Formats: sequence, C-alpha cells, structure tokens
Amino acid sequence: MLPFRVATTVIAAISSLIVTGLFVSYPAIVVAGETPGEDKSVKTVLHADLAGQVNPEGLMLSAGAYRRWSGKMDAAFDMPSSYFQTGFGLSVSPAYAKAAMHAEWQPALFAKFRLEYDVYRFFGQYGALLSFPSAGSKFGKGEVEALDGREEKAWGRRMLFQPTFSAKAGPVIIRNQTDLAYYGFSGIGPYFLDWEYDTLLKDNDFVAANRTQFLMKAWQGTGAASLFAGPYYEITHAVRADINRQRVGGLLYWVPADKLGASDRPRVYSQFGMNVRDRNRNGELYLILGVGFDVDL
Repeated sequence: MLPFRVATTVIAAISSLIVTGLFVSYPAIVVAGETPGEDKSVKTVLHADLAGQVNPEGLMLSAGAYRRWSGKMDAAFDMPSSYFQTGFGLSVSPAYAKAAMHAEWQPALFAKFRLEYDVYRFFGQYGALLSFPSAGSKFGKGEVEALDGREEKAWGRRMLFQPTFSAKAGPVIIRNQTDLAYYGFSGIGPYFLDWEYDTLLKDNDFVAANRTQFLMKAWQGTGAASLFAGPYYEITHAVRADINRQRVGGLLYWVPADKLGASDRPRVYSQFGMNVRDRNRNGELYLILGVGFDVDL
C-alpha cells in the first residue's frame, strides 16, 4: 500500500463502512470454510477488498477471481483437505496499480504453497516511486515528505513464493507464513522505497518476510459467522540493503454472516501493533483496517 495525503479521511470512511455493515473484500487471515452442505469440488470465486493503513498511510482497492479444484471435504473442519487454484487480480491506489497472477496448491490442511507474479505501474506521485542514494539512507515520514515531487513514473515486477503452514493446539490456530520475493524496477535508483514491505530495495533484489499468528475463535454465531482474534509476530529482511524490521501486534477477523445480500462470507479485519525494531519507525504504532466479501459463481 502506498501513502497519500487524504488517507486519514479514508480511514474514517472505512470505519463508517464497518459500522454500517457495508462490506468490500480482503484475503482471509484464516481460511474460510465452505458453506455447509455445498458441493464445491470445482468453483469460481470473485473477490474484492478495500483496505487502509496508518504509519505509513495508504489505501488499496483490489478485485480479482480464482478457479479452485478441491479434493474431499474434511468432516472435522468442514472444508477441503486439499485443493489447487489459479487466479488473477488488479489492485489500485492513488500511487500505483498492480496486476497479479497466481497459482496456489494445498496438498493437506496444514500446508499451502502460493506462486505469484505481479506487475506494478507507478504513477509518479504520492511517494512512489522514490529513489535513494544508499542502503543507509533514512526513509521515514519526514524524509519521504522532503522528496515530494521527485517520484518517478516507472514499472516494477515481483515474483513471490509464499509457503504457509498451519496447526491447531486445542482452541488455538497457529499459522506461519513466509514471503520470498524477488523485485525489479525500471527507475533511477540505486535504491527504491517499497511500501509493501516498507523498506529499501535495489533493482533485482530479494525480500524475506516471516509472520507467525496465534488465533482463537472468540465468538461463534450461526453457520460461518465467527470472530477470530490473537497476537502475531513478523520479521522482514531486505537482502541487498541488509535492513531488518520486527513487528508485534494483534489481529481481528470477523465474519458476521454466511451471506450478506448477494455476497458470500462478508468479513472485516484489523491488524494493529508496534514496530519493535525499525530504524525509521522504531517504537511507533501502526494500524490496518479492511472490509471485504466473496461472490461464489
């Protein structure tokens, strides 16, 4: 997500949407189960999301679709024990657009592997794409504001491999997810500010990120209606700049109903916490809010 000046107003608007029950989409923090009783061995799903964040400020509107081929249903969890899916998506912010294609394979309930290719188009405004002279450059809020007007219209690309492993210990769902990402940019450089991981990257550079989540079901309603909550820890490493960042915080994920109007699995999520190790925002708080839904075809 990329920063822009009216993000604070947008965050308030998102909060209003949550209160009034209007949902747009976000990829689920926990895997949402199938609607009970449905035969979904092959299905097509549309999804959309609206998500905003503070520190750094940003907003992203995304939409896409995927086609999933599922194996047998697991009776204990009421969801497929295995599946393979392919899909595409388009994300837009005031600063850039991103087109994405992915393939995802879940051979068993506890393991999932995703391969994704993204193409970025930076619009040359709102902090993207900014170049920095060295790996030691500061890129906090003040430094970014001082470079206003120096953004580049440029292209970017990313190849992402993302393995996810899950376990359940009593009522606690444990998820560990790793991002192994390779980036390329067409701008001036030599270092570029990437707002997805909030770090400096070179052209043809790697980022490794790992996050561990501990989630418990805090509320169970009718059908799929539920609320999950719990803490998480995240560490990110930019290879060529040798920049490390650590975060701790909490997650909330709420599915208020099986369906809401024509939408399936409406959801609201929040991620909040502190940058416990970050040379630009050490000790600062951050917040992400989002709303979303799927449509099963």
